[in-house]
Amino acid sequence: MSSTLKESGTATEAQHGIRPPARMHHNNFYTSDLEATRHFYEDIAGLPLRTFWIEPVPEGQGSEFIGHAFFGLADGGFMAFMNYSEAAVQATMVGTEQPPSVHVALKVDDEQQQEIRKRVEADGYEHFYIDHGVLRSLYVFDPNRLLVEFAVDPDDHEEMYRLETERAHQMMRRYIAGDHTPTTPAKS
Repeated sequence: MSSTLKESGTATEAQHGIRPPARMHHNNFYTSDLEATRHFYEDIAGLPLRTFWIEPVPEGQGSEFIGHAFFGLADGGFMAFMNYSEAAVQATMVGTEQPPSVHVALKVDDEQQQEIRKRVEADGYEHFYIDHGVLRSLYVFDPNRLLVEFAVDPDDHEEMYRLETERAHQMMRRYIAGDHTPTTPAKS
């Protein structure tokens, strides 16, 4: 199936009336060294640190926090890297086999997410939904057990990400120093 590009980063409707996701929202990976990762992606590869989120780990994955570093791509997408504050949990997450929370995220709107969810349910794919308070995410395991996230940004995401860029380095330093207070999005 193919689609015709109208301009960089936008696609028209594809065959069968199913619109493709707008762009890659983020790729998510683990890192044992946030600063070395920041240095490579920001200073060497030229992807600026746009956001650094801190949140409690999901149930069953330890008792502490995860730091998420998001490095911006030109189209608005991100390369994201996670680090668990709990050393024993981090050691189990970074290995040769990707843990279930390593995933590919695709940006969609509410309507697209609902349409995808209906098709996923109709075909019996394993899936779940999480409202992160920032993103609303439908997660689906593809036939290869790759976890694919269909992510919906909040209405004010452009302003939120702009404000978060201003404090991203401060938030990352805070996390590395041991302050794992969950992130509250910056307000203008």
